[in-house]
Parts: sequence; C-alpha cells; structure tokens
Amino acid sequence: MHIAIFKEATCNHQNDTDMLARLFQLSLGEEASKWFYSLKNQSITSYWQLKQNFLNQYQHNMKRKPTLVDLARMRQGENQSFDKFVTSWKKITTFINLSEKELKHMLVKSLRDEMILEFFNYLEQPLSEMIMSMIRKEKHMVKISS
Repeated sequence: MHIAIFKEATCNHQNDTDMLARLFQLSLGEEASKWFYSLKNQSITSYWQLKQNFLNQYQHNMKRKPTLVDLARMRQGENQSFDKFVTSWKKITTFINLSEKELKHMLVKSLRDEMILEFFNYLEQPLSEMIMSMIRKEKHMVKISS
C-alpha cells in the first residue's frame, strides 16, 4: 500500500530517482521508519534497490484487495475520532464499487451510536460533504470541551 500511495503522490517525479529515494522515507509509518533508519549507511545505492528492499522486508504485509465483507466488518472504536476512522474507511471504499446511497448506509452501520445521531443531520448532503461536515462538527466539539 505504501508503494502505491507513494507512487501516486510522486507521479510528477517518476523519472527523478534520486528525489524518489530521498522522499521515500518521509511517508513511512513508525515501524517502517525504524527499518529504514536501521539500514547501514550507503547500503542502498538507488531508489529501485530501496523499493525492492522495502518490498522484501514487508512482503508478509502485502494484502489482498479489500472486499465488501471487510467494509461491513469495520466499526468505529470507542475512543476513535470520526476523522481517523473515516480515513481508514475511505481507503477501503476505494476498492469497492457501491452507490453513494449504499456507502452512506455502510458508513452509518459502522459508527458509534452517538455519531449515528449526528450523521442524520447531514443525510441530505453528498457523502463527501457529509463527511467533511461531520469532521468539522467533531473538531468544533473537541474545541468546546477543551
């Protein structure tokens, strides 16, 4: 997944392999960053070598394409913000072909009870606007409670 996201983010620089090698570590998660910084100095001589070493290191994490079942099993954690949850949720929806109405239904089913009530306030909006409205509302509520 990292390789796919990185490739998309750097699509305008695919021919500049020196830049790709320098940018690669900037988008790594905590575990992968530890791996990257544990590499011996000058053991990597090219972007292609870095990419292959990364794939070899994390090939056990290569996952299958998410399915509708994976989406249906997703649930917002008790202390998980809507923003964090919906970011993960949207990643899975990119692999699944559902109508906007079906996606809204799936999202409602995955939310904590108190979030479901908020969700209905924005039901008439397109899904992307609804999500942004809920994120803004959540941030406002956090700001008020601080």
